[in-house]
Amino acid sequence: MLDLLIGIQDNKKIIKEAKRELKTGLSIYSMKKIKDEFEQEKENYKSIDIKLKKNRTEIESVENKLNIVKEEISSEENKLYGNSKYDLKLINSLEKSIESKADKVKELEERNLKLLYEEEELLEQKKYSGKRLVDLQTDFHKSKKNSSEKITRIKQNIEKAQQNIYDIEKQIPKELLDKFNQLSSVKGTGAARLSEGVCLGCKMKVSAMTIDNVKNRRGIVYCDNCGRIISCNKTS
Repeated sequence: MLDLLIGIQDNKKIIKEAKRELKTGLSIYSMKKIKDEFEQEKENYKSIDIKLKKNRTEIESVENKLNIVKEEISSEENKLYGNSKYDLKLINSLEKSIESKADKVKELEERNLKLLYEEEELLEQKKYSGKRLVDLQTDFHKSKKNSSEKITRIKQNIEKAQQNIYDIEKQIPKELLDKFNQLSSVKGTGAARLSEGVCLGCKMKVSAMTIDNVKNRRGIVYCDNCGRIISCNKTS
């Protein structure tokens, strides 16, 4: 009969631990963390995309300026080697203009090259960020699925433990069950095993008389120290 009472306690412990596990939120914290990381990465992805568009606009602007300056140089070179070969003042003016514009071309080409390198780097960042977004989304759904499966499993364990308690209670006399439940409500547990004269409920040694009552199966025997039921072979 003591085994039945302890069986009730064990199943109640399963229910208590399962409910605590449900209350802690299981993987909710983990999912929230992943979601926060996803939102941050999404903002990072948008920021990179904005920088890329701005960079591309600037590249196009530099390339347009380059084309204009190169066309101007080409036009001035045509003038220089055309009808102005005897106009020294015009020649001097054109040479200076071409030289100045050649410097401008060099400056624009260097700027364009730098922008192209930046674009390449931004594209790599965008690719990495996009992959991270996919990975985080996968992790979130996996965590959500695991959490759902775990909740289902915990609820099943609770239902099973509740059914076990119900089945066990039917095998215990009402008087004994009432005493056990009363003790459990006060101490958390109402029964404990005895090991080498020590109550495993309070870890205290019981008296020789109590041990003798247990050995001789003298009805319900309580621990001298904590009052838990340590033997209940009879209900008288």
